[in-house]
Amino acid sequence: MTTTGWRVSTGMLLLAAVTMGSAVDAAAQDWRGSRDNSGTPRGWVDVSLVGADPIGDFGDLVDGGFGANVGGRFAIDRAGALSLRLDGGFMVYGHERTSLCFPPPIGCRIGADLTTTNHIGYVGVGPEFAIPGSVSPYVFGTVGFSYFGTSSSISGLNDGEELFNTRHYSDFVTATRVGGGIRTRVGSTDAGPVAFDIGVEYHRNGVAEYLREGDILDHPDGSITLFPNRTEANMLVLRLGVSFGFGGRSDDRRQERPRGRRGR
Repeated sequence: MTTTGWRVSTGMLLLAAVTMGSAVDAAAQDWRGSRDNSGTPRGWVDVSLVGADPIGDFGDLVDGGFGANVGGRFAIDRAGALSLRLDGGFMVYGHERTSLCFPPPIGCRIGADLTTTNHIGYVGVGPEFAIPGSVSPYVFGTVGFSYFGTSSSISGLNDGEELFNTRHYSDFVTATRVGGGIRTRVGSTDAGPVAFDIGVEYHRNGVAEYLREGDILDHPDGSITLFPNRTEANMLVLRLGVSFGFGGRSDDRRQERPRGRRGR
């Protein structure tokens, strides 16, 4: 790992430790104070847009990436301070498009686009610690894998339907992520509350093999040559999204009714 990677990872882990302690303390105070947890969701569905800033060697070769993230969280404790998080995402970090003409007699009467895409898919599972409330800071850590791939396809100029998709290169690597953010409740649905989510993550992918824009060389005879890169492929990711709660909890403390005396 590069020096920058170690600094980012250490800082995020320290932030996680501090926030985890605050979350546990807040949950304990909530329990002792007998706060009514009516409506606390049992879980959340998260949908986010993500933007990646490659760092270290990866940042020297790749400008950036964008994509989407989808996941779910399931509360472990009553107050919702501790959750199990499962999520994954897909990002594009390189894109090339070239217009083509078919050989005679078709020629350029039917146009097509040759599109090459460099992408990353990732998935992870791990704990999340949060301070429950309408404004909820949180930190998390996950373990999983990342998939680096490059593929090309042909599509029509007008219909956009992809044909003849070919994968040129791919690599699976074990990946860890640490991150944090703030969720702010902005409304509710019949299923549960709705919150706006903004956060940042550090993706530690370690050493990966991948292609970037320009790493496929076309030859006059139709053959190609690949020039893969092998470097650490770590990145910082900004996340903007919405969270939807479901399965609201009801307060399971039973209120005892006063017992009256029976008349004789």
